[in-house]
Amino acid sequence: MRRRLERGFSLIELMVVVVIILVLAAVAIPSFMKYLKNAQTTEARIQIEKITMGARAYYLDNFASKGLGVIPRQFPESIAMTPAITCCAVKGGKCLPNAAAWNEPSWVALAYSMDDPHSYRYEFISSGSATDAVFTARAKGDLDCDGIESTFEMYGRIGDGGELEGSAGLARTNQLE
Repeated sequence: MRRRLERGFSLIELMVVVVIILVLAAVAIPSFMKYLKNAQTTEARIQIEKITMGARAYYLDNFASKGLGVIPRQFPESIAMTPAITCCAVKGGKCLPNAAAWNEPSWVALAYSMDDPHSYRYEFISSGSATDAVFTARAKGDLDCDGIESTFEMYGRIGDGGELEGSAGLARTNQLE
């Protein structure tokens, strides 16, 4: 009897435990990967909101052109995707901070820069002035470097009463690509 208690587990018992662990891992890993991608999209949401707040502050400030008097309120000029190349081109899939890229007049006017490694590229598109002024703040990123980009956008315009109106939330395309 004593020898039977010291015997340990049989091979079948160990195999059953291994199969249970594998089934649990097969269910948990995809959920965990989706959770990680969703966490990475937080960067785009926060940065788009910063750009939008910068555009709002710029529009609401009274400013004058040098020697030309007061010019109509407007948003900063459009600026192309920054950085120009996808972050997948960089080892590790994250763009390294580059202060020179964010020293463009429009980014400075928006009081915006990226000082940390980031997964998304950012763009600001604007047109019009006074009550015809509109803008789009956009973030694009390829989180898994498969050639499919997720896009986040926030829009803003000037309402009939001269107040700044923006989209209630972000427009998302391929959020988790």
